[in-house]
Amino acid sequence: MDKRWGFIVALIVGAVAGAGLQRALAPVAPPALQTPDPADVFAQVHASVLDIQVTSPESRVGAGVAISETEIVTARHLVFDTVDPIEVVDSHGNVQIATVVGTDARTDLALLAVEGPLVPAELGDSSAVRVGDRVVAVGNPFGLRHSLSVGVIGGMHRKLDRGGGPRVDFMQLSIPLNPGNSGGPIFAMDSRVVGLLTGTHTQGQAIAFAVPAERLIESLPALRSGRQVTRAFLGVRVEADGAAVRVVSVVPSGPADRAGVRPGDALTAFDDQVLATPEDLYARLDSMPGGARTTIRLLRDGQLHIADVELADWAEQPTVIAGMTLRPVPGSGGEVVAVRPRSRAARAGVLVDDIVKTVNGLPMQAPSDVKDTVTAETAQLEIVRDGAPMTVQL
Repeated sequence: MDKRWGFIVALIVGAVAGAGLQRALAPVAPPALQTPDPADVFAQVHASVLDIQVTSPESRVGAGVAISETEIVTARHLVFDTVDPIEVVDSHGNVQIATVVGTDARTDLALLAVEGPLVPAELGDSSAVRVGDRVVAVGNPFGLRHSLSVGVIGGMHRKLDRGGGPRVDFMQLSIPLNPGNSGGPIFAMDSRVVGLLTGTHTQGQAIAFAVPAERLIESLPALRSGRQVTRAFLGVRVEADGAAVRVVSVVPSGPADRAGVRPGDALTAFDDQVLATPEDLYARLDSMPGGARTTIRLLRDGQLHIADVELADWAEQPTVIAGMTLRPVPGSGGEVVAVRPRSRAARAGVLVDDIVKTVNGLPMQAPSDVKDTVTAETAQLEIVRDGAPMTVQL
């Protein structure tokens, strides 16, 4: 071979070899990660979801999730006052009878027991998900068993009622849900339970709230012990005022009202613990059961007062709807203990001591039922006044 051709061939071979070496040494891009599909998540988790049917004191449908071979967690408001057996149905249509083991009023959680065997889900941690992350819910809307809904985390650490209601940091969901989804699990895309649905926004669209999975894990020892966990209710709305906790309003006929606490009072100590912020008060209430007795130190017009208080059960607190305050009374939507002047209830002619029996023909069992049923539209209330039934157009 001519030397010149040999030199050219050597250059070509060297260039090809160098290019191959460069390709060999170049960083290799990792394979693209595939985001789980909701259908894949549903296929993996649906066997751990149970549809729940309650027939008495009124018909209710909901959902729950198995956390062991014999345990189901669901929403307390579905099962806490049941009379007849609770039916749970698995994804194969098998029916079992469940019994209530324990309930927690503040978190709206209940633990049920069945003979099993169930397919337990894996509990996760809500701190592992971010606003905007996709989640799926499996529930029983309107009795349509094992229905899938897909949405995203719409917000975190939501407090629905700082004035004595739930103080759990709820997860907010942007997801289409309906009656019957309550108590059902919220799954992250890794198929772990990150929340348990407690309810939807009554005036919103596709807005729902879930108890974070870590709150469920914290509550399990008490639920498994068979306790009916109650939470203390004081009946005040407060706000920070410098280094003081100022009372903004007092629930009529509530514990604080009966103890003589008034709007404008500055609460300085509760249960012998100094109060500097509203959170201090909430923490003390959360640590005490309904029915406990305690003392409150307060300043009024510069004078120190001490009030003896018998705390109520948070689950039995009065509820304000359309300007009327309802106190729970068994077998009804509640007794009217106060009516705000010029309110919707006052204009309709609602009076103190009225007992609400139905709203739009639906039987009411608690003030919360009335609150969920009365909307911005006209509502027809069947009430009992002085022992006689009558109808009021709200």
